[in-house]
Amino acid sequence: MDRKQGSRIVFVGGGHAHLYSLLHADRLIREGAEVVLVGPDQYHYYSGMGPGMLSRIYGPDDVRIDVQRLIESRGGRFVRGEVTGIDPGARSLSIDTGESLEYDIVSFNLGSYVPADLITGAENEAYPVKPIKNLEALRQAILAYIHASTPRILVIGAGPAGVEITGNILRLVNNSAARADVTLAGAEERLLPRFPLKAGLLAQESLSGRGVTIMPSCQVSSLEKGTARTADGNEIPYDLAVLTTGIRPKQVYEGSGIETAPNGSLLVNEFLQSTSHPAVFGGGDCITFRKQHLDMVGVYAVKQAPVLFDNIRARLLGEPLKEFVPQKTYLLIFNLGDGTAIFVRSPIVFRAKWAFTLKDTIDRRFISRFQR
Repeated sequence: MDRKQGSRIVFVGGGHAHLYSLLHADRLIREGAEVVLVGPDQYHYYSGMGPGMLSRIYGPDDVRIDVQRLIESRGGRFVRGEVTGIDPGARSLSIDTGESLEYDIVSFNLGSYVPADLITGAENEAYPVKPIKNLEALRQAILAYIHASTPRILVIGAGPAGVEITGNILRLVNNSAARADVTLAGAEERLLPRFPLKAGLLAQESLSGRGVTIMPSCQVSSLEKGTARTADGNEIPYDLAVLTTGIRPKQVYEGSGIETAPNGSLLVNEFLQSTSHPAVFGGGDCITFRKQHLDMVGVYAVKQAPVLFDNIRARLLGEPLKEFVPQKTYLLIFNLGDGTAIFVRSPIVFRAKWAFTLKDTIDRRFISRFQR
């Protein structure tokens, strides 16, 4: 594509993979582009600090980035809304406000969501942990209950989100000098099933030692009026249910003719570029690579961010694109809500206070780049 004066670059979503581009949007503008960000909210909440926001290790302002201010301060435009359809032939986006927005280059960083349709009744009965701002509503609900009673709180899902949310619910309750009966139910045989066995054992030691009832191999099939029913016919009573059962990419490409993966995500090549439409790019949880599988973890979105910016700029200028090469191993640190964290960089696994200090330092340093 040859650069033309007034080319419009549209970023759909202000998540991890787009933050670098938003920070440097003025470079694109100086090179002749109009830059637009489309998003449902002026804030992007950093998922790595979300559980800590629930327990008030962090306040909301500590964990969110004003992406509207970020793009507008660099000369771009913010459009509040959600993209509901794409016409790649006309290079046009449909927005839920009724507006249509044309583009020359578009990039998607839509993130992911916790699907409620896997458990009957969950949509009306449970608090999904994504989007992250949902955790504020969950916090208020917990506070309302614990000030009046000893609520039964059921966390569904034994992965990283379930472990971190459970640990930080305990912190919230303890800091409020209150009590709650907390149960963590997971369909798998142990906590943190995708990670080394030691990580799951350390998580269980922390949570069960603080009074959590852990129910492994427990497939919750329905939620109705304070009763969770499991696939094997058991019942679990609850006052509050929290859904942490894995994530899906948002489904916006259906019917567009853009090539997608089986899970509905944007299929991309090694340049973070659509395999079917070269003017379409993407990063984070809403993409799938044609030749390899990557876990849906924030570290990949963060690493993709500068490559995505460089390739959008290269597309604008008609220059060669750069390959994104994912790292083979990555560091994860799980906040247990008790001042400690589980450090996982396989094969190294341990739990320590300094692991949480390290996580806190990394997270604060990352987010501060975009809050100035």
